[in-house]
Amino acid sequence: MRTVILLLLALGAAGCTGLLVSDGRSRVPVTQQDERTGRSPEDNAIAAEIRQRLDQDTELRNYTIGIGVRDGSVTLSGAVGSYPARDRAVAIAGRTNGVRSVDNRIVVNTNL
Repeated sequence: MRTVILLLLALGAAGCTGLLVSDGRSRVPVTQQDERTGRSPEDNAIAAEIRQRLDQDTELRNYTIGIGVRDGSVTLSGAVGSYPARDRAVAIAGRTNGVRSVDNRIVVNTNL
């Protein structure tokens, strides 16, 4: 038992963001927040999927769009060159699995 406690303490000190716990029959993942971002693994996955989709869009990849995710609520920030581009970014985020809401803070700057 002491070894298990020491191992758990060592993993925590090393910044482990996930841990597998075994009851002898099955392994169950235990999720923890990422210490750097404060996001859960699910939120990190949502942000990564949105980033990938925005980067695949031929127009949106030219803009820097910030993506914040907390408990499935997405906040988009940055600037784009047109209203259709802004609306497309919001739609892409809203269609992503696990997204509960999108807070659009993207500004339109037609000089970009």
